[in-house]
Amino acid sequence: MDRDDVILTGLPFDPTAMKNAEKIPSYKFLPLMYQLAARMGTKMMGGLGFHEVLNNDRMEAARNIINIVRKRRARMVRNIEALCDAYITLANVDATPWKSQRKGINIPADQPIIKLKNLEDVVVPTMEIKVDPTGQYENLVTIKSFKPEFRLAGGLNLPIIIDCVGSDGKERRQLVKGRDDLRQDAVMQQVFQMCNTLLQQNTETRKRKLTIRRYKVVPLSQRSGVLEWCSGTTPIGEFLVNVEEGAHKRYRPKDYSSYQCQKIMMDAQKKHSEEKYNIFMKVCENFQPVFRYFCMEKFLDPAVWFEKRLAYTRSVATSSIVGYILGLGDRHVQNILIDEQTAELVHIDLGVAFEQGKILPTPETVPFRLTRDIVDGMGISGVEGVFRRCCEKTMAVMRNSQEALLTIVEVLLYDPLFDWTMNPLKALYLQQRPEDEADMNSTLNADPQECKRKASDDQSFNKVAERVLMRLQEKLKGVEEGTVLSVGGQVNLLIQQAMDPKNLSQLFPGWKPWV
Repeated sequence: MDRDDVILTGLPFDPTAMKNAEKIPSYKFLPLMYQLAARMGTKMMGGLGFHEVLNNDRMEAARNIINIVRKRRARMVRNIEALCDAYITLANVDATPWKSQRKGINIPADQPIIKLKNLEDVVVPTMEIKVDPTGQYENLVTIKSFKPEFRLAGGLNLPIIIDCVGSDGKERRQLVKGRDDLRQDAVMQQVFQMCNTLLQQNTETRKRKLTIRRYKVVPLSQRSGVLEWCSGTTPIGEFLVNVEEGAHKRYRPKDYSSYQCQKIMMDAQKKHSEEKYNIFMKVCENFQPVFRYFCMEKFLDPAVWFEKRLAYTRSVATSSIVGYILGLGDRHVQNILIDEQTAELVHIDLGVAFEQGKILPTPETVPFRLTRDIVDGMGISGVEGVFRRCCEKTMAVMRNSQEALLTIVEVLLYDPLFDWTMNPLKALYLQQRPEDEADMNSTLNADPQECKRKASDDQSFNKVAERVLMRLQEKLKGVEEGTVLSVGGQVNLLIQQAMDPKNLSQLFPGWKPWV
């Protein structure tokens, strides 16, 4: 890249920096694309008043880069643009007429996605492509076509499930989401990747195979995107409390149903915290954990059962500590999947992070999900032994890698085009009560940026980001409640907070803290 290219992209030109940058192989920058894009074409400015200027400035810089690529790979750029437009059009289809259909639904004939065929130079976007230092990128799986049927996933926005047929003949399932900003999910997956690299480099965590399960997220606009479908997984809520065949109903038929528990806790919402705690304890007495049966049912060979239960425990430990560091909230039973082959957890829907769950109408009071059912899946020793040790090893690695983690997260926090802060619409969406449904439907199509601007009139966005970053630094230094703790002390405190029934009783009933 020469001086003209730098000016084209809108990046400031510094001869010394350019000279030094030329010594670094270009492929090294690829994993940091989000960080580079956040600074692309940015002028020296601050505050939310510059939203529009900053947006236009960045768009112009991006357009210039695409035009540089277009000169060399015109067909590829044209096909990628057609694919993105097709995904966005499909994401914004009103799926309510098919809401009750469980089987395949024909994709409407006017949808451009079914007309796309043999995009030989466009890779399947939901596949992970390893960085190739040579830049050759040979034998990539490209898009052959899309199957003509779709299904609907659950949830309020009714995301669409489609199948992409690759040039290798395999079908890959994808989730196309509209009315949802997936940029934060994408950056969180990038942070997970960074954490996995750090865990892989450390001897203690590598030998224990401590990793976080990831999936590909491709944001296409501020309101839509496509995600890799996590095949072979099921939400832990489906296994445990599915109305027809959940494990609680099968193994503890005389216990309260989860629905009864939810109703009892809903009715207790406005009661005093002490009273709420007593009601919660009564609910727990009548709803005993059963998650141990997952591994018993799926893995009949004793050696395999033991191996998978170990993998599950390690997975809970790693995702709990990394989730705590990132302030990941909204960990209800539909947002945590379990792999039916490996017994590892997969965390989805990462839109509530940086402790924004603490400012919900019903604040989140636990650092991660460590309810009785989650602990039950670990076997007789519960949180002692493997779980605690893996938590400590993960925490030690995170604390020793402060700089790397802060570099990635800082960009997200200070970028005013990202919508990571809590706003009234987001809060209503997460903790919707039956009486709110009319409000919900009327505000569903509101612009999240508009909501954010309204919500941040009385507080400086940069100040919030500063506070969040400071708290993140504290966690990585072991500062809890004003005291510096050892790794073991910090982990012990977090486990106690996560399992404390006083904390669990205060949570929003939709989180299902009794499960």
